[in-house]
Amino acid sequence: MSRTHALKAHPAPFLDVWTGRKTFEVRRDDRGYQVGDILRLQEWTPTEAHDEAVLGAGGYTGRVAIVLVTYILPGGQWGLPDDLCVMAIDVIGREFPR
Repeated sequence: MSRTHALKAHPAPFLDVWTGRKTFEVRRDDRGYQVGDILRLQEWTPTEAHDEAVLGAGGYTGRVAIVLVTYILPGGQWGLPDDLCVMAIDVIGREFPR
């Protein structure tokens, strides 16, 4: 069964996903990602504080790229650390700030 994951994405790589230039996502595999899952990549701008309590929702720009995971290279293969995975993604939607 597919799941939806809400994830932060820094502005530069987010823009590359948004425009279709970046077709993969490298993430710590702490959620058990599967082919067919949806990633809601939420553009997030960090501040100098690097503190979740300070940032709150204020770090989010409101732009969201919705992507479908089409392939997963799990950790432990081809030199990839055990705790990371590489996911091939296709953009299936975009949300804009109100």
